Amino acid sequence: MKCSFQYGERVLTLPATVLHDTVASATPADWRVLCAFAADPHLCEDTALGVPEVAKSLGLTESEVLAALAFWRGAGVLVESGSQQTVRKHAATRAADGKKPLPDRGLPTYSADDLAGIAEGRADFGALVGACQQTLGKVFNTAEIAIIAGLADYLGLEGDYILLLLSHCVRMEKKSLRYAEKMALSLYDDGITDAAALEERLRRVEVMATATGKIRAMFGMGTRAFTAKERSMVEKWVCGMQYEMDVIGLAYEATVNATGKPALSYANSILERWYAAGYRTVEDVTRAMEEYRRRKQGDSSFDADEVFQAMLKKTYGEI
Repeated sequence: MKCSFQYGERVLTLPATVLHDTVASATPADWRVLCAFAADPHLCEDTALGVPEVAKSLGLTESEVLAALAFWRGAGVLVESGSQQTVRKHAATRAADGKKPLPDRGLPTYSADDLAGIAEGRADFGALVGACQQTLGKVFNTAEIAIIAGLADYLGLEGDYILLLLSHCVRMEKKSLRYAEKMALSLYDDGITDAAALEERLRRVEVMATATGKIRAMFGMGTRAFTAKERSMVEKWVCGMQYEMDVIGLAYEATVNATGKPALSYANSILERWYAAGYRTVEDVTRAMEEYRRRKQGDSSFDADEVFQAMLKKTYGEI
């Protein structure tokens, strides 16, 4: 059996690499957009005009068409001159539609001319790149400068935001700009787009990164990962209530003394009630114990552990 293509009046030509490098990651919309532009070369002459036409013919939004083009640029299938203008139009369309880029698509590809245009149009771009290089302790190549350009020009992130993000990557020993790019896209998708919101999010991430191992060891959990419920409790302790490990350690001791075993849920009940009572430090808890001790003066059977348990029950009720 033999088959042959019926080309008709037009021929659609694509680079063969699309079948090997991108077929698994491209979405149906990506393929439809690519085929539409490949089938009509005139659309590629001016994508600003071609995008609305393709969007209408395929039943997609302009943002979806632009996102598909960005995907193929990132995959190296499309090379677009003047992509800086297209990127800015994409940003304007995205803002108008109230949509955000998909994290798995990455940033657009910038040519040397694009980067020169961005540097010319943004007086602070050169200083930003210099500060970023200093933060990561390396001199960037063109591809790395393009990532900084994408964060600033495509996502519209401020210089302070980008430097905060890179400083976090250094502290987490993740100095790859590709890692920073993925994190920036994920944060953007979560609506974290200003320096204040980023600082709070990174604080939580770093506190959790430090605390989880200590709490896992304290409660004898070994290498077992937290369940979603357990992680939520721990995050509340260290990020919401902002308890230090010494206070959590007291709650652990009270839990084991009362139940004979480490239990996150029991410790969570103790910490919630301490927080509700205004106890924030070891000193606060110790003062409560001393107060109970003064009330029990004259009782010859006084025992510190019993006092602690009685204090819990008397102050907070049965846990």
